[in-house]
Amino acid sequence: MNKKYRDTIDEFEAGGEKLRAAIKGLTQEEMLARPGPGKWSIQELVIHLADGDAIAIDRMKRVITEDNPTLLRADEQAYVDRLHCDAQDLEDAVMLFDLNRRQFARVLRRLDDSEFERAGTHNGELGRITLAGLVENYSKHLDHHLQRLGQIRRNIV
Repeated sequence: MNKKYRDTIDEFEAGGEKLRAAIKGLTQEEMLARPGPGKWSIQELVIHLADGDAIAIDRMKRVITEDNPTLLRADEQAYVDRLHCDAQDLEDAVMLFDLNRRQFARVLRRLDDSEFERAGTHNGELGRITLAGLVENYSKHLDHHLQRLGQIRRNIV
């Protein structure tokens, strides 16, 4: 397997550990605190990451198994607004995020390099995207939100 793909998969797989470290030591009150009007709490952000990864892994599976599948856009704000993030268990969400990434990394490691060039077409802003692009984008997606989580944490702790 191409070293670039290996490194990208390793980064993707390590996401659960990174997320767990980012919330370590926070109280329930701190997790639910909003950093400002209309801003997501840490709990909402973590639930968003778990939801987003479930969607991402489904997209990756469809790119691997179908020819040029349509990858549907998801309204992340609606997920946060309507799926009762405050009633979900944060530890369960982190565990799902971690388990899903570790489990799917096993699949990714078994693929030939050519399979990372398989693509789907996103019906939103992403357009045509390869499997390699999806894996890389979702690693960056986590890093983006971990930066935000760190900012929130510094302001509420």
